[in-house]
Amino acid sequence: MAKSNENGGKATAGTGTFEGLGKKLDERPEIQAAEEAVLRAKQELEQAQRFCRELREQAGDKIKQFGQQDVGDVIECTLSFVRKHPGPGVLCAAFLGYFLGRLFRR
Repeated sequence: MAKSNENGGKATAGTGTFEGLGKKLDERPEIQAAEEAVLRAKQELEQAQRFCRELREQAGDKIKQFGQQDVGDVIECTLSFVRKHPGPGVLCAAFLGYFLGRLFRR
């Protein structure tokens, strides 16, 4: 059995069935919800990529600035950070001391 298509030609019996099935599937709420979730995930991925790109640029700038500083400036910057945030400063010193101790023990 053959159906005629819009152009007046003949088509196989299954052609219209699959097109109708595709339209019915597109109208299902689960399919629409999945499509929206994929679009949201795509947008979030694009935002994360922009954020990573900005962080990479900022880190590159900071590394260049750090390379241009002398030892006295680095020490002064570190001391001012420790004065503002003593907890993380103590933790960093403890970790640094532990790893240096492990390194030089042998």
